[in-house]
Amino acid sequence: MNMKTLTDKIRTMDKKIIYAVAMAAAFSVLGAGFAFLGKDTSYASVPKTQEPVPVSTITALPRLVVNGVSAAGALSSRNTSVLSSKVMGRVIELTVNEGDYVTRGRLLVRIESGEINAQAYQAQAAYNNAKLQYDRIRSLFDEKAATQMEMDQATLGIESARAGLNAAKAMESHAVISAPIAGRIVEKRINLGEMALPGQPIVKIEDNGSLRLEVTVREQDIRFVEPGKPVLVRIDALPGREIKARVGQVVPAADVRTHSFVAKIDIPAEKGLITGMYGKASFATGTREALMIPRSALVEMSGLTGVYLVTGDGSALFQMIQSGEAQGDMVEAVTGLKAGDQVITSRHETSIDGRKVEVAQK
Repeated sequence: MNMKTLTDKIRTMDKKIIYAVAMAAAFSVLGAGFAFLGKDTSYASVPKTQEPVPVSTITALPRLVVNGVSAAGALSSRNTSVLSSKVMGRVIELTVNEGDYVTRGRLLVRIESGEINAQAYQAQAAYNNAKLQYDRIRSLFDEKAATQMEMDQATLGIESARAGLNAAKAMESHAVISAPIAGRIVEKRINLGEMALPGQPIVKIEDNGSLRLEVTVREQDIRFVEPGKPVLVRIDALPGREIKARVGQVVPAADVRTHSFVAKIDIPAEKGLITGMYGKASFATGTREALMIPRSALVEMSGLTGVYLVTGDGSALFQMIQSGEAQGDMVEAVTGLKAGDQVITSRHETSIDGRKVEVAQK
């Protein structure tokens, strides 16, 4: 046997071996597959069933909504009082702190001033002396024992003494500072034992029961704002609440730099409102139709805002929407919905996209 014949036989044997190994591997795989299929296939062949999810729905229909422009600002008190000292002296009594509510006439600060007290004492003594002199001359004058000039001098003396006493008492009253209005102490700029100086602000009182929202209105929107017009106000610190208010005043002068106006909106007494809170006012400009849905229907999924719709086969389908202006507990669906869509309004802790749903009977 020559070398070429031997080489050909080796190649033929190698091919047969490779073919046999491949066939054996194939039959092994098929056997394993049949063995697997021969086992209990109930889990693979029978799909898992889930109970329908009970939901509440609303039909998306066009509604008449109010168009408007908005302006932002901060709450302030319509009735504010900043109390200052009119005399110099040491604070010997201080009855309030920031946050305290005070009634009108309540004592807040008492200032000690020896000079003022001495002046008041001298004025009282001068008045007492002038009155004695007047009473004596008056008695003599009635008995024709005193001249008209003496009577005139006595009258002038008591009137001058009375004026001095009144001035001294007025100065003495400046050492006592009382609340001119009822309200809450929002600032206290002096402490017990410190020296009060004339003109120095000591206490600031604000009446939180009488608030207003001062907003900046753009020049092109000022035509929609006029005194007495109703307006809706939303306060950032009170989410989800709308306050029905009224425009109290529009300052008739524009800011030359920003070309804007200041409108002052009277806010009714509401629990939780405090001066300084940020808010927005919406002024009505007209009406239009829009698809409005409850806020409770909004769903966040993977950073997208949308709603669940009920499809024709009774399943939930996540539909992305673009939300617009909110009015109360309703929000506008700008895009993504059409009239007649069944929107699921009930909230669910997990995703129900693709799940069968059962709509609650209304």
